[in-house]
Amino acid sequence: MKEDYFLEIIKKTLPESADFIGDDTAYIAEKDLILTQDTLIEDIHFRKSTISPYYLGRKSIAVNLSDIAAAGGVPAYALISLSMPENIEKTFIEEFYKGVHDICREYEIFVVGGDLTKSFQITISVCLVGFGNGLIPAGRKNAKAGDYVIVTGNFGSSRAGFEILENHLASDTLLKFVEAHVNPIPRIKEGRKILEIAQTPALMDASDGLADALSKICLFSNVEMRINFDDIPYDKDLSLLAKNEEEIFKWILFGGEDYELVGTVSEQSYKKLVDSKIPVKKIGVVVSPDNLPCPYVKFGNKIIKIDAELINKELFKHFL
Repeated sequence: MKEDYFLEIIKKTLPESADFIGDDTAYIAEKDLILTQDTLIEDIHFRKSTISPYYLGRKSIAVNLSDIAAAGGVPAYALISLSMPENIEKTFIEEFYKGVHDICREYEIFVVGGDLTKSFQITISVCLVGFGNGLIPAGRKNAKAGDYVIVTGNFGSSRAGFEILENHLASDTLLKFVEAHVNPIPRIKEGRKILEIAQTPALMDASDGLADALSKICLFSNVEMRINFDDIPYDKDLSLLAKNEEEIFKWILFGGEDYELVGTVSEQSYKKLVDSKIPVKKIGVVVSPDNLPCPYVKFGNKIIKIDAELINKELFKHFL
């Protein structure tokens, strides 16, 4: 992917910063700071026709909270840079910041600054600050052979919501998918509990798709995974929208924007998580690599290798 290629250029150009680049967040140990930043751009990440300003405000914070959740951190402060056309409606600003206010209040974080600028399209960039509070944040490098691969929540629902909005579909049964797309729930509590119990889990969020998360953990940890597709949790009503099982497979593995957690923990830690009523599900195991580190997914009678070629073909790409 070009994004990965660009990141390698940045690491080489800023060698003193290379150790901070690669995970969902950066951890400044001497200050116990967890930092993350995400950007949403009109007509690339959202359309005004398919998401209200209120939910756009919520989502702009939620996607950053999801990164803090993937670190197992405790969120605290946010800075918001909002760029917009000169003729933007007053109601957009009011509703956007109402959404920001409500989700910040729910997760006990405070907006402490940011920037406002003029632009041709709406661009939202949020920096979120959190803390480890006595624990070293999780990362992508901690997976070990013998670990269980775990996830939170359902996959494919956000992609289904996107399809509904793009194709102007509507029914009471399908509204839950729209909700999953426009109003994701960051797994802050789950991420913290996973870190507290497992101590050194591999963990990241599935914002760019489940396949992407599994692949990056494999790559950074130099391991392979054996995943059973039938164990991946998803809403069975996806069948009401998808053309066939193959399309459901693609939505679940490559749909993106589910903002669920994906990680690896020891068998003992998994049992403790289940005993503690933490909503995680085992979907596979980690094994030592025979070849290039990547996940293998059992789908029916097939074993599908999730390699770079398949990911480049199926995943959403910022840089074409």
